[in-house]
Amino acid sequence: MVMFTRAITTFLLMTFGVSWCIAGIGFAVGVHHAEGFGYMVLAAIFMFGPAIAAVVQQRLIDKGPWRDLGLDPRRIEWKAIGTTLLIGAAIVPLCLLVIAIAGNMLHGAAFGRVAITQERALLNLKELIAQSGRGDADGLIALIGDRHFPGALWLLVMQVSAVLGALSFNLPFMLGEELGWRGYLFHATAAWPAWRRITFTGVVWGVWHTPLIAMGHNYPGHPLLGIPLMVVFCTLLAVLFDASRRASRTVWGPCVLHGSINGSAGGFALFAWEGHELVGSPVGIAGFLALILLGAVSMRLRFGQGASD
Repeated sequence: MVMFTRAITTFLLMTFGVSWCIAGIGFAVGVHHAEGFGYMVLAAIFMFGPAIAAVVQQRLIDKGPWRDLGLDPRRIEWKAIGTTLLIGAAIVPLCLLVIAIAGNMLHGAAFGRVAITQERALLNLKELIAQSGRGDADGLIALIGDRHFPGALWLLVMQVSAVLGALSFNLPFMLGEELGWRGYLFHATAAWPAWRRITFTGVVWGVWHTPLIAMGHNYPGHPLLGIPLMVVFCTLLAVLFDASRRASRTVWGPCVLHGSINGSAGGFALFAWEGHELVGSPVGIAGFLALILLGAVSMRLRFGQGASD
């Protein structure tokens, strides 16, 4: 029988309480949109809510050992970390593939278009910089000059950069979330059937993002509809994160997966255009289809299956 324990309840109350209070303070001092330095600071602090709750619950309330949070680097299965990084790096290319089929080939207007070329990358980059109002792309274009690089090389560089970021400066921020979701909550639900643990964690994870979504995170212009879409997105992601947690035997696998996904958005933005943000984006329908495909492949390869904490 699956037990929804008091410990899980208090952990979730602390997690939501800490993070949502931080979001509320940020909103009160004028951080209203998912843009600018103020929002970046707010989102970074927001992410530490699950970690704070995990440590308080595990060490002060449950009086449990640190090892149950999955932090011990001696337990890392490094082959699984490598597989995790490949999975994280595959999400954006798969999303671009979905748009190439649904948008370019089948003419689904909401999916937009994709072209993996240097010309498209430079055009999108120039537009992104102009929209941000911070800097000028002409200097970069002049630096490249007449040199031509294959679009695939641009995409590869972006994905490698995301992986390197996941293994370095992004790691502490990803631990802020993952110490809660794939650390404490994974251990607390370890006896649950895998499908129930994944669904429960994914839904909770998605709902936890609500204040950020309301501020325009991931779904700008759709603060209400973005909330259930974020729940779906996180639930699909939870399949891969749970597999990485089991295969790597530590929380570090999900941390690097999280970091590589967050850092790879630039690769998508350089090559896709005209898609509706709820459809032709990594957090929209195109991303959902890519995650379903990647999850099916992972299960077919039995990634994470049979592994134990």
